[in-house]
Amino acid sequence: MRSLFAIALLCAPAACLSQQKEKTVSPGMSEAQVVEALGKPATVRKNGDRTFLFYANTCGKNCGMNDLVILTRDSVSDAIFRSTDRHYTGTSSSPASVSAKDAAKPASSKAPLRMKPPEKPSDASPSIPVSTPTMKPASPSPTPPQTP
Repeated sequence: MRSLFAIALLCAPAACLSQQKEKTVSPGMSEAQVVEALGKPATVRKNGDRTFLFYANTCGKNCGMNDLVILTRDSVSDAIFRSTDRHYTGTSSSPASVSAKDAAKPASSKAPLRMKPPEKPSDASPSIPVSTPTMKPASPSPTPPQTP
């Protein structure tokens, strides 16, 4: 009986490692391999030669999105995982996730930077006239315009 218990304890880490490997996606995997590793996706969307596999994650609305695997011509090209139990061995296009604590912080209270005017005007002539323009009155036309 004790030997069975010892064998079970020795096999438990191997079982955990195999479960972790099962939830790992690598670039180049086929859709069938992804489904074998992660299970059936919650939603599948196709657009041209791309397939998007959406998986519900463990963080729900706190993450802001489902876990996502993107395949191009039946080959994994990207993956975005918010669940801690799923892993992508490639380089994900996802930005780093923001924790709820950091997202709740108020915006910076720094005043916006004000622009300094140039020391010397940069235009060739001033935009406001220096002197009042003088204009002669229009001379009256000798004949009134004719209307057709």
